[in-house]
Amino acid sequence: MWSSSAHGIADCEICHTPAGSGFEGHISNPSDSVPTADLSSEVCGDCHVAIFDDWNEFAGEEFDMEAMASHSEPTEIAEPFVLHSDTSCIVCKSTDGALLNLEEADVYMLNEEAAHDLNVTEWAITCVACHDPHEGGIWLEDSTLLCGNCHNTEGVVADGETPVVRHAQWEMVSSSGYVDGTHPTVISCVDCHMSMVPLDGEVTTGHDFDFDALALSDPEASNGCYMCHQDSLPSLIEEKQAPISQRLSDLNSLKEEANVALEIVNGTDAYGPQLANYNNGLFYLTEVENDGSLGIHNMVRTQSDLDMAEDYFNSIIEGSSGADDAGQIPAPGGLVVVMIFATVACLIKRD
Repeated sequence: MWSSSAHGIADCEICHTPAGSGFEGHISNPSDSVPTADLSSEVCGDCHVAIFDDWNEFAGEEFDMEAMASHSEPTEIAEPFVLHSDTSCIVCKSTDGALLNLEEADVYMLNEEAAHDLNVTEWAITCVACHDPHEGGIWLEDSTLLCGNCHNTEGVVADGETPVVRHAQWEMVSSSGYVDGTHPTVISCVDCHMSMVPLDGEVTTGHDFDFDALALSDPEASNGCYMCHQDSLPSLIEEKQAPISQRLSDLNSLKEEANVALEIVNGTDAYGPQLANYNNGLFYLTEVENDGSLGIHNMVRTQSDLDMAEDYFNSIIEGSSGADDAGQIPAPGGLVVVMIFATVACLIKRD
């Protein structure tokens, strides 16, 4: 596989460090003399300079650690909480974990038992997390499935207890018109997030994975969007995103109203069911917010999610306005008053 690939001209020791007995010892006794592999992108960057520069956003002066995320982000610096977090963070925030995650191609098929014992050596999503270094291609032929192994919600559902949905890109794209034949051509993640564009004699490789509508509409871009959309793509995207952005703003205001209404029924029998409604409202709202595309990934599902969030929040507001005071737990002061009146009544009756 290696010798027939473009990497066949590269010596093994560029990526591998042999044990004390050297490569000869590995050849004679493979199991007892296993070379270690360097998983860093710096190794690849020695040859693939342009790709490495695109990928290494974290090194740029304009990178804002508080507001931006990148595959090149060294997690121990930007997100130290991940070092002590659960397996889902490890497999999607480190190259060691990503390789383990891809042992089963299907989304949601994480080998958690092995992830618990993982000794992470590379806290970034480096080249080999997506590319098989021996043959140079990507690990999975379906690039959307490849990305979806990390960019997914781990299969969570609205159960009344889950208030936050993260990384919903797979759920959005995999059920969208881009893959079911509605769109004239099938579009994968790399078509929009990794478009190659010639620029001043050089080529941007798209390995920063940033979505750039202007780059996508370039007639020389590799994705072919220009063939149908011409120069109208940026304005079309803005036109579709604007109402979703406004609706998110409106729903966040409605969420605050629902939160106030929820507190009104706190201490009553209605609180448990209404709390479940509130969590479900948050579930659908955050699925859209944390997908991050403002509807572009899947406008039908986005609208449906926002409808569900609105219905849940309104049910809480409407429920609290008709709350039965008799069902509320009396405050301590009210109990004291009731007891005084009862005592006085007993004394009067006895006299």
